[in-house]
Amino acid sequence: MKDQAKKSLFNHLGLKILSLLLAIIIWMIIMNLDDYSVTKTVRDIPVEEMNGSTIENLGKVYNIVDGDTVDVVVKGPRSLVDPLTAADFTATANLAELSITNTVQIVVKLNDSQLSSRVQMNPVDANMNLDIEDVVSKELPVKAVTKGSVATDYAMGSAKVTPNIVNITGPESLINRITDIRAEVDVSGMYSAFQKTVEPICVDAYGETVNGKHLSMSVETVTVDAEIEPTKVVPIKVNTTGAPATGYSITSIKYNPQSITIAGAAEDLEAINAIYVSGLSVAGLNETKEYDLKLAEYLPEGVFLADTDDMLAVAISFEKLAQEELTFKPEELEILGRDDENLEYALTLGAGFKVRLTGLQDNLSGVSKESLQLKVDATDLEAGEYEPKVTYAVPKNVSVSVIGKVKLTVTEKEPATETEGETEDGPEGTGNTPNDGTDGNTGDGTGNGGDAANGTGNNGTGNNGTTNNGTTNNGTANNGTTDNGTDDASGDSTTGE
Repeated sequence: MKDQAKKSLFNHLGLKILSLLLAIIIWMIIMNLDDYSVTKTVRDIPVEEMNGSTIENLGKVYNIVDGDTVDVVVKGPRSLVDPLTAADFTATANLAELSITNTVQIVVKLNDSQLSSRVQMNPVDANMNLDIEDVVSKELPVKAVTKGSVATDYAMGSAKVTPNIVNITGPESLINRITDIRAEVDVSGMYSAFQKTVEPICVDAYGETVNGKHLSMSVETVTVDAEIEPTKVVPIKVNTTGAPATGYSITSIKYNPQSITIAGAAEDLEAINAIYVSGLSVAGLNETKEYDLKLAEYLPEGVFLADTDDMLAVAISFEKLAQEELTFKPEELEILGRDDENLEYALTLGAGFKVRLTGLQDNLSGVSKESLQLKVDATDLEAGEYEPKVTYAVPKNVSVSVIGKVKLTVTEKEPATETEGETEDGPEGTGNTPNDGTDGNTGDGTGNGGDAANGTGNNGTGNNGTTNNGTTNNGTANNGTTDNGTDDASGDSTTGE
């Protein structure tokens, strides 16, 4: 039985061996079809630096120029390779093995040591390049910087940072890039004073943040105390000093902006209605002069600009002055103060009397003789000759010069002369020589039988005239003389003793 089994086992041994080989081959074919070999690149495996203290102990720091990550090409069965990620690998660079060219080889390993024998790995550019620098330090002030906008009609006031100076240490190239240390605070919608604690940041000349593994500061945080003040819009007024070149005048003063927004304590703003920019000299100038001024220099104490632009552009233009001369007649001047009816007033203009006008042509065109209103004052003057001052209405932006003299003559009026044959206050009476001379009656109906002592001579002696002792009061009979009631035709007026 035993021999029969042995014989059966070795019967057709060759065929049996061939069948086994075929089975193995078929199995291998099937396995290869299901888990064939693949190649995969695993990218951005982080590289860990080792023994960096060997560089730092020399008083230097390093920056990785290239090689902080590495790629690796993996080849093996699909079932093993496909699941692999960067987390399945460890990449290291031993800085103690730094070459003379500041290069370190990167070593990549699979975390699963059993798997590493079943796949092939080929790192790509497996070198880390370093930049070795000296360590330097410097101190910089900390500036408060805001982001966002405060409430409407308010502006950021002064801001104090504590500490206000920070020491920074790091690679020389990084330290040289840093121009500012900032303490950023968000002020969106704020309208009152505040205090905030923030981390300072380093920035370069372009406002970009500067970071580095080996960059450090003497403090981790700073405190910002800031004021927020109300605002007010006020106009700008520009004033000049000095006189332009002879024969020239300022034609325009243009400036921009015309107004600015200022901020400060409410009581300070209430007292400010304009910002005055003064002291701009135009002495001796005859052509356009331009100024670029800092508005902050003209602000009152305790007030600051809320506008971002603090420059004022000013342009002052000039133009040559024109002249005109006006001549006058005496009757074109007004005499003031002619109150005395017993005086007469006469003006005489000296030779070459005229009024010279100097100004810009546009301004001269609006001036006339009538608008100048030339006058002299005769108030309280007695009879005599005078050279009074000529006054005039001052035109806007025009200079007036009176050339020549004016003579004012004041004289007394002459008394009115009586006409012969008429008596004062008796225009209808006629005084004739008395017919008789003894009865007090005047001829030609002037006496009308009036009593020489008490009678009143009507129509010829003046109204209510009475002849007393041969003298007629308030009425005189011309061409006759009554002497004690006796007619005498030798006199020219009626007189008596």
